[in-house]
Amino acid sequence: MDLKERYFKKIRSQNMRLTKSRKAMIEILENQHLTFKEIQKALAARGFYNVSTIYNNLEFLISQKIVVELYINDTKYYDLALGNPMHSADSHIHIMMRDTNQIVEINGPDIFEFLQNHPELKDLDLDYIRITISGQRKKK
Repeated sequence: MDLKERYFKKIRSQNMRLTKSRKAMIEILENQHLTFKEIQKALAARGFYNVSTIYNNLEFLISQKIVVELYINDTKYYDLALGNPMHSADSHIHIMMRDTNQIVEINGPDIFEFLQNHPELKDLDLDYIRITISGQRKKK
């Protein structure tokens, strides 16, 4: 089962509606981080123009932990979360590469384990850990 189908199955398994616009949004977000305007433009190219529907679907997908919001350099991006091989819906690391203007994901379970066991956090039941790093490749 491919990644998109796993998202579709989650929505169907909870007896929620898998509308054409929700399906299109999941397909558009697969393997990329997009701003609202980028999502809106991509959906418009598929015939979905209603801004309210886009907002409502984003809110729905976020509430179901299918999509996560990321704030990177004062810009809000959206990313698929469920079943993403690089992170869960809750804990993940994103690096904003300033030289290429790309967002790269890394899997760092050792980093999350270190943070969860840090003395400053020992008395907390952590819901999630999200780390955003901004940088550029070192000059050689």
